Amino acid sequence: MRRTALNSADYLAELARRQLADYDAHQPGLFFRDAPRPLTMAQAYAVQQQVAALRAARGEGIAGYKTGCVSEAVQRQLGIDRPVFGYVFKTELHLSGVTLDPARFENLAIEGEFAVRMGMDVPDPERLAQRPEEAIAAVLPVIELHNNVFRGAARTAEELIANNALHAGVVLPQSGGSQALEDRITVFRNGAPMGVQTAGAVPGGLWASLLSVARHAASSCGWLRRGDYVLTGSPLPLYPVEPGDVIEVRSLHSGEVQARVAAAGRG
Repeated sequence: MRRTALNSADYLAELARRQLADYDAHQPGLFFRDAPRPLTMAQAYAVQQQVAALRAARGEGIAGYKTGCVSEAVQRQLGIDRPVFGYVFKTELHLSGVTLDPARFENLAIEGEFAVRMGMDVPDPERLAQRPEEAIAAVLPVIELHNNVFRGAARTAEELIANNALHAGVVLPQSGGSQALEDRITVFRNGAPMGVQTAGAVPGGLWASLLSVARHAASSCGWLRRGDYVLTGSPLPLYPVEPGDVIEVRSLHSGEVQARVAAAGRG
């Protein structure tokens, strides 16, 4: 990559193309291994948005948005001091029971969390609370998939953001869902419980998380639309998984979801 000024629009566009090429090669974020100097937060979001535009232009529809690093547990784990936002793509939606090919990820890790399926368009986030009965079509337990890799000498929010908050897909339930904003999830790996937590452990609860995503989307990349999925952030840590693992996320009121990681060489 030629070293033009870091605040150059051409530089950021070129970086977005490199980011997408590395993501497609299952080696996300190689830029940060030898970056000439750090990006700013605004530049990191600009790169994220340009990558999303490139993916949309080649036919990968945007399925919604996510927030991450919302809990103290994840912030401590990743060395980040604030929530971050990213995109969810239709090409990376999976249904419960899927077998995942580990070769399509780098250092695959998962989070168990709640997603909201939107029941209406939200061009104005401040009006969201005026129609709560219409805003949420369903609350769902999901498995969020991550490429859990940082290339820089230190973990930064900017690297996390430019890599779409490590997002690499989401596993959705086959059916179910509820209107319960107060719920509990348990994450299992190979039948053994890994962690349990309530939706209330997300700061402000699911509604506050949804509102934060709506505000971010409206101010930077569009707005939430009916049918979009909003990943509200995990109240539990990021869990590494290995080939052969079976992951389940069970909720009290909203159903459950399962994914299997194929054994090595059997994607």
